[in-house]
Amino acid sequence: MLDFDERDLIDLAEHAGFFPIHLHLEAEITPSEPLSWSVMSNCAGNPRIPTVAEAMEQALTLDEQERFTAHLRPLVEEGRGVWRMAIAYLFAVKPPAP
Repeated sequence: MLDFDERDLIDLAEHAGFFPIHLHLEAEITPSEPLSWSVMSNCAGNPRIPTVAEAMEQALTLDEQERFTAHLRPLVEEGRGVWRMAIAYLFAVKPPAP
């Protein structure tokens, strides 16, 4: 669910024959909140992708997993970083076929 933006959503809806089209975009950029490593590493960005822990197991050796965790865990648990989230609500009507 990456590599597209609100313009792509509008374009896809329009090319599929929807009209009128309304899009409401909410964007949030805030300081990260401290989070336990076990919670963060066992979360997935959406239901169709692996959790961080699963991705690490699939892509990294044990040594790489340990090094990655040693670097990232304190940052997560201290809440260092930036939270970025955008949600697009698209409402559209597909006119009846002639």
